[in-house]
Amino acid sequence: MKIQITVLLAIVVLASCSAPKYSYYFDHHNYNAGKKQVEAANEKSPISVDPQMMAASTSEVPVVMSESKTELTVAPVERKTYRQMNKSERKILRHQMKKEIKSYIAEKKKNNSIQATHAGMDNDLKLAIIFGAIGIVLLIIPGTVPLVLGSIALIIGVVFFVKWIIRQ
Repeated sequence: MKIQITVLLAIVVLASCSAPKYSYYFDHHNYNAGKKQVEAANEKSPISVDPQMMAASTSEVPVVMSESKTELTVAPVERKTYRQMNKSERKILRHQMKKEIKSYIAEKKKNNSIQATHAGMDNDLKLAIIFGAIGIVLLIIPGTVPLVLGSIALIIGVVFFVKWIIRQ
């Protein structure tokens, strides 16, 4: 009798996880998905800006808009090669380059660590799945020893699952 109840409970638990429409997107469901959308009047906001008038540049030289307003022209910059610079200019250039390289490396490490944590499954989640599967299989097997071992494995799986949920 215990085995039948355990199998029924295992089936209910596994079936409850098979509804991703309601469980995965539970907190952000689009309630207006099937309804017709009312078209808003074409009113122009007083704070909106024409995208053709916006221009950005990374250089210190100001950007000059041309007559046609679609092409941007940048004022020419006088550039020196490394050999043409004097000693103080070279020192400043080396200092700025080192600073840029350090900031680039720090940003790259930060992005790599973020991608590494999101790249695969978390270790606690893997352990929760493994112990949960072992626990369910052992609960299905008849006998006292597998029942006790299955219960322990299932509890360990739940502990790892709760640890994973807390960190999310």
